[in-house]
Amino acid sequence: MPLINNVNLTDRNNRPPVASRVMLRTYFVNDGMYQDPYAVSSVHIFKRSLNLSPASVLNSDGLVASGSFAAASMVFAASGPSSGIVAPNGGTDYFASALYKGELGGTQGSQADPLNCSGVSGIYKLGEGDFFCVLDGLLASSLSGAPTGQGPLITKNTAEQAVRYLDIWTVKWSQGSAWTTYINQFELFDNTLFTVTEPLMLRASNRLFNRYVIAGSKVNLKIGTEVTVENNSIDDSIKNIFRSASVSAPEVVITKHNEDPSLPSRVVVVSSTDVRVTSENTMIYSFDTNTVFSSDNVITGFSINNLGSRNGTYSLQVSYSLVDEKIVTPLMYFIVK
Repeated sequence: MPLINNVNLTDRNNRPPVASRVMLRTYFVNDGMYQDPYAVSSVHIFKRSLNLSPASVLNSDGLVASGSFAAASMVFAASGPSSGIVAPNGGTDYFASALYKGELGGTQGSQADPLNCSGVSGIYKLGEGDFFCVLDGLLASSLSGAPTGQGPLITKNTAEQAVRYLDIWTVKWSQGSAWTTYINQFELFDNTLFTVTEPLMLRASNRLFNRYVIAGSKVNLKIGTEVTVENNSIDDSIKNIFRSASVSAPEVVITKHNEDPSLPSRVVVVSSTDVRVTSENTMIYSFDTNTVFSSDNVITGFSINNLGSRNGTYSLQVSYSLVDEKIVTPLMYFIVK
């Protein structure tokens, strides 16, 4: 479960309930690399059942048609100027994730309107090419948005049914390029609540897919998770829920194991909650050997002087929540060479 500014969100792939804060995350990839667009204008939410073909909501230029604005279930826009330009380094970043507050009210400047949605209806950025908005089902129709181009029209959130939806992102890749749209989809659920007549008996097993990492590289360490419900009396339909998206609040710890007797036997080089979880319960941590080994880390207590050679044996351990349990995996080893 992603945590943004101490607000718990539910990823779009984690069977999000209608009454939840759904993180609609989108990665922009250009020529095989994550890349920021030059500008992000808006994100429109439509019911998929009403819009089975792009032509039903897009105009001849491939953009969201003005006649479709009123049919949108919700609209998001940047928290800054109408241009929606993604700020370069050192610029004013109107997509900063810190602008997301998770609640209505005085969220920017001196604004104190309790119905102000500026801290919940924006588009936010987590990293290069990594953007998100939050469809807040807890706020329900109190959530609204009004991006540039809709004139005085304010769109109140009406995504309150357990159906499939489209999220249409309007962006441009360069200053001189035309606006274009990218269409994703997600589904809201109303069957995530169930009852059982005995305590759940869950068994989780994990394995690290990576075995070798080349020094100087940046790789995604992937940890697979298999969750088994061991209660014989529980129906298979409930058991299937735990086969996807039941892992939350993951944290990784990476430790170097030194063989040199003059060095500490174990040195923690990473302790991070910046872990992504896929719909198959696979946890992903981006391990950048260039930055990890470049300086001391006061948070983990890591000192370069205690590391010795960057090459060698490392272990990865993950902790995460599974219903009412906290799972801590055994050490899983990989080699940096």
